[in-house]
Amino acid sequence: MTNFDIVKMALKNLAKRKLRTALTILSVVIGASSIIIMVSLGVALDESFDKQIQDMGNITNIEVNANYNGKTGITTENINQFKRIEGVQAVTPILRSELRILLNGDKYVGSFSVIGIDPSTADLLGYTALEGRGLTDEDAGTYNMIVNPLIAYGFDKKGKGEPYPRWIYSEEEVTEDMQKMELLDQKVTITTDKNFGVSRKYLGNGSDVDKTLKHKTYKGHIVGIANKPEMYGENYIIVSLDTLEKIIKDTDKIYGNNNQNNTRKGYDRVIIKCEDIDNVQDIVDQVKDLGEFNVYSPIEYITSAKKTNTSIQVLLGAIGGISLFIAAIGITNTMVMAIYERTREIGIMKVIGARVSDIKKLFLLEAILIGFLGGGIGVLFSHIISFTLNKASPFIMQAMGRGGMMMGMGAEEATKISSIPLWLSISSLIFASLIGLMAGYFPARRAVKIEALKAIKSE
Repeated sequence: MTNFDIVKMALKNLAKRKLRTALTILSVVIGASSIIIMVSLGVALDESFDKQIQDMGNITNIEVNANYNGKTGITTENINQFKRIEGVQAVTPILRSELRILLNGDKYVGSFSVIGIDPSTADLLGYTALEGRGLTDEDAGTYNMIVNPLIAYGFDKKGKGEPYPRWIYSEEEVTEDMQKMELLDQKVTITTDKNFGVSRKYLGNGSDVDKTLKHKTYKGHIVGIANKPEMYGENYIIVSLDTLEKIIKDTDKIYGNNNQNNTRKGYDRVIIKCEDIDNVQDIVDQVKDLGEFNVYSPIEYITSAKKTNTSIQVLLGAIGGISLFIAAIGITNTMVMAIYERTREIGIMKVIGARVSDIKKLFLLEAILIGFLGGGIGVLFSHIISFTLNKASPFIMQAMGRGGMMMGMGAEEATKISSIPLWLSISSLIFASLIGLMAGYFPARRAVKIEALKAIKSE
């Protein structure tokens, strides 16, 4: 028999027993769709996690914090050691303070958190400009700055200001009474007077109102609106490290070191930028070996979460695999019953000269076709279920009290709780066919072992 003849016979035999074949295929459909849907939940979880990683924007950054029990922070020598580690692209100390900023002369005032960094590392760390320009090494020693967009809502008219930063975490929190100021390319004044322009209701409550203090002012320039993902939701201004150090030093002298700035030697925090994500963990280990630092990198969270996601996918796949295993038993049962019913047919095939290999191929092909058809329908059915789940997910999330949010994602990403990539569809179809092949192997072997004469005489 030719291969074409074998295919025709296999299809004809399956068509003869429509109900049994349909029920067996249905069991494969249920098994294949179960495993696809289960795995698709894990895949969607993984995709959601990958999106979060991309949004983090600092995946190759390592944060090194000084040991707060020590008398010395992270020294210049420590920073030079970090720079010498292979795979390190940039290193900068991070200095934080709170400064009083005047806008439009001194008509508007506000207090803001300020970060000082090595300006030559700004682009590498992701502190690029959404508008205008970012900081460069030419900004060292100047009072040029880039600002978070939400800074625009942090100013009040002189005499009506607050003595502390106004924290705005998103555009949704902006109220009608908050005036939006033009920031790009504006000249500003930085003052050491924490209470400049403060409303009278805040004075006399313990705030410093000593008019004998001689405050200093510095002329600054907003050169860009920062496009740093980490900054959004935080009212930060970015300036050169040496500039902020000078302002803090002057402020300490004016207030007699009572402004709560850390005065111990060295820096409390340093950011290391790695060249490649694959080197991050190795560099983290080397930094820990250099001293008693508190070292953190998103890669540690990512590694742990990836392992958890993988475990979830394996567990979900195993649950779906149970259904497919049951389907394999159904295929085996169908093929065994077919042998009993077709014993005489097998004997005749042998007598008229059919090769043993052809008979084996026939039964194996019937089993494979059952697996293939069930797998194909299962893939189609799975896509329908996945589509339905994704459409219904906002209601599911609402019922769970999660307000359309998932894994910290926005509403658009949260609606996708099932994802079936092409590789999952193809591999499921192949796997279902292989299940059919394995399930039909032993019945096929049994068929070829039947003696021709005994088979012909059987009723």
